[in-house]
Amino acid sequence: MLLRILSAVVLVPAVLAGVVYAKPWPFLITLAIIGTLCLHEYFRLTRAMGLHAQPAFGYVAFWVLMVGLHGRWIPVEALIAGLLIAAFLAAMWRRESLRDRAQGLMGNLLGLVYPGLFLYPALPLRFSFGEAQGLQWLIILLFAIWAGDSVALLAGKSFGRSAFAPLISPKKTNEGALGGLLGSVGAAVMLQHFFFTQLPLGHVIMLAILSGIFGQLGDLAESMLKRAAEVKDSSNLIPGHGGVLDRIDSLLFALPVAYLYLLLLYRR
Repeated sequence: MLLRILSAVVLVPAVLAGVVYAKPWPFLITLAIIGTLCLHEYFRLTRAMGLHAQPAFGYVAFWVLMVGLHGRWIPVEALIAGLLIAAFLAAMWRRESLRDRAQGLMGNLLGLVYPGLFLYPALPLRFSFGEAQGLQWLIILLFAIWAGDSVALLAGKSFGRSAFAPLISPKKTNEGALGGLLGSVGAAVMLQHFFFTQLPLGHVIMLAILSGIFGQLGDLAESMLKRAAEVKDSSNLIPGHGGVLDRIDSLLFALPVAYLYLLLLYRR
């Protein structure tokens, strides 16, 4: 627990500084580096499952996707279609059995989407709603996730009785999940009340609810991969937390949902 706290003391200010001061392209490069670390851990999980994915192709395709989504030099549909075709071609001429090629292809494709398409929305969320408000929305999202994770852990240990998803994550409980959701909403409401008063409270609460729900689902999604791979953590890169993927699994689900909510409802 002490290592977990010390790591958070170092990482939280660093993340906030990056969110506050970064410009779009440096922000994108930072996201891509984080995503590359996640992808490295993802390929570690696929190897443990017996899938013969192609990490070299995955890293190149991931960077092409991230840069292409931001640069918008070609239509997004053509970009994604081109990467999918490239993934098929890369798998078709491997010197392995057809079964291994097909399973490796599936591993590559999921790796391209996760964390690629799930992590990228952090950039438009930060910069597409105005310099000030985009920053405020992203900070609210981050604190909703962080508070939700922490309160869920404490509530689960203190009051947890009934299992939430026993096959995927036996230690998670319904009581912990409810506590985590309340923690997400509480953190967002406090930020709005004391710092971001110009943001509509109703939208802040809805964003926190969605982030809390999908953040916990993102945590479960990564737990499913780790349980299938029969490993405890995606890596040991971050003391007390495991890997980068362990640390941002909740964000990977919350980011696209939060961005979609703000894009469709808040701008109106």
